[in-house]
Amino acid sequence: MTIAEGGPESILIYAHDPMCSWCYGFRPTWKTLKSQLPEGLPVVSLLGGLADDSDIPMPLEMVDHLKRTWDRIESTCKVPFNHSYWEQSPPPPRTTFISCRAVIAAERIAGRGDAFSERIQDAYYREAKNVWDSEVLCDLAEEFGFNRSSYSEALLSEVVRSVHEEQQSLVKRLQVEGYPSLLLIHKGEAFPISIRHGGAEEILEDINDLLLNRQA
Repeated sequence: MTIAEGGPESILIYAHDPMCSWCYGFRPTWKTLKSQLPEGLPVVSLLGGLADDSDIPMPLEMVDHLKRTWDRIESTCKVPFNHSYWEQSPPPPRTTFISCRAVIAAERIAGRGDAFSERIQDAYYREAKNVWDSEVLCDLAEEFGFNRSSYSEALLSEVVRSVHEEQQSLVKRLQVEGYPSLLLIHKGEAFPISIRHGGAEEILEDINDLLLNRQA
């Protein structure tokens, strides 16, 4: 598909959600890939979102599904999980949009969205913290060096909510079907890049091949 013209000839888009467990599993690969990307290729991070705001406890069927997913990712991607998160009673709600807005708030305040996304992941998956709770997110932000009051105001603002909605809309236009997703935008056209956990070199080869072929 095509998107609006303008800006750099090529852009790499990374669509994700901090509370997406496969995004957490992909993190080591993504960090390696970013360090090896062609010089001058801009990277744009888009926050999609798996689940809308909710305070309803997660159904036990979903809890069981996510427990199995964590086990699979832990084995596949070799990243640690703190499974005590699932000892909560009642179960936590199925909601992730607020963590996406938390990253956007950090980006708007100090250009530190990517770093704060990693902090949310560590708090959630390694420390079993309820990062769907705005107060917990503000605790993390304060530990991260943000002014708590200013961060809380940004997190709960209509501006940040609007930015998230705009990013979600673009993710839909790009026909992203899951997280994490990578797309190379070249001359207004989007080319999906296959996600390979632990395969940064193969992903980089795909990107370089696309750039070379489209310039030919």
